[in-house]
Amino acid sequence: MKIIRLISLSPALDIDIHPDSAMILPGRPFFMPEWGDNWVAKMHPAVRIGRLGKNIARKFAARYYDGVTMAFRVTLADAAGLEGVLSGMDSSLIHGEWLPAECASRELSVGVNCEAFAVGPFADTVDEVIAKVSEYMTLKMGDVILLPAVGQPVNLKEGLRVEVSVDSTPVMELRVV
Repeated sequence: MKIIRLISLSPALDIDIHPDSAMILPGRPFFMPEWGDNWVAKMHPAVRIGRLGKNIARKFAARYYDGVTMAFRVTLADAAGLEGVLSGMDSSLIHGEWLPAECASRELSVGVNCEAFAVGPFADTVDEVIAKVSEYMTLKMGDVILLPAVGQPVNLKEGLRVEVSVDSTPVMELRVV
């Protein structure tokens, strides 16, 4: 499994690859690192690849993902010069429960600890990203693509519980230990 994070929506491909050890299994807590100050969680729309593909045409890209959700990426608020290290950090990503791929085609209301914001629709962006990324690497079942961050970063402190819901349906809970 690959975790591919799109850094920006610029015409040039700007991605970062995270190892599968970066993913926290749903329901597990996030253990605050002992090093660094001012840890934050950035929210990313995420899609799960559902079939094998290489050089996928944009018009067929919707066939290649089968789920969407929101994901947190844990990083330092001021990570200048450390992005490469942090993208390889174990247990730095957590995703919510997967929703049907059709959700990418509609406006989603995302709530984080009672603060709501709108996300989407992002299906056209996902199709473009899948087409671009598949030019350079084979996409396999289970791969996860993170779109650029949305909303405000959540400041992480020990004892914090962060709940995320999409259209009033709880999809993720993050406990910081």
